[in-house]
Amino acid sequence: ESPVLTDGVVTLRRVEPRDADAVLRACQDPDIAHFTQVPVPYLPEHAEGWTSAQEQMWREGTTINFAVTDATTGDYLGVVGVMEADHVAREAGLGYWTAPWGRGRGATSRGVRLATQWALTEGGLVRLQAEVEDVNIASTRVVEAAGYTRADVPVVEEELKGTMRRFVVWERRTRP
Repeated sequence: ESPVLTDGVVTLRRVEPRDADAVLRACQDPDIAHFTQVPVPYLPEHAEGWTSAQEQMWREGTTINFAVTDATTGDYLGVVGVMEADHVAREAGLGYWTAPWGRGRGATSRGVRLATQWALTEGGLVRLQAEVEDVNIASTRVVEAAGYTRADVPVVEEELKGTMRRFVVWERRTRP
């Protein structure tokens, strides 16, 4: 079973096929389209395929994408993913996005904290890494609020959706 995590304000649970409509609606947002790797245009088949694939990724141990939901209402607010886990090195990537209707509430920072705490304890990992585009101030605030520090590596320059972008690497490690 995948974990269900909560701090009383937000609850994290594995993304499920029932989330396809909320994912589709969220991924129409220009910021999600710009700053993430979601396809553009984002179509119903993208949401259905992605949400349906989550159980298999969890079983394979490579990725768990958590739906960030309101702990009281169950409303879908966004996603936090522990991705591309390398269980030999005990490291993984971290990704997240917030639905437009979930912004401004601290839900993503709370979700990132919960997912990070789980990954670095029960998840058996020792390091999580997030690459945040240098101009994405809101996303930078999320990782900072979750206790990530800037990694001692150069800024990564990569092409994303046809343009060169600059990504700052943030990390969170277990204490030795």
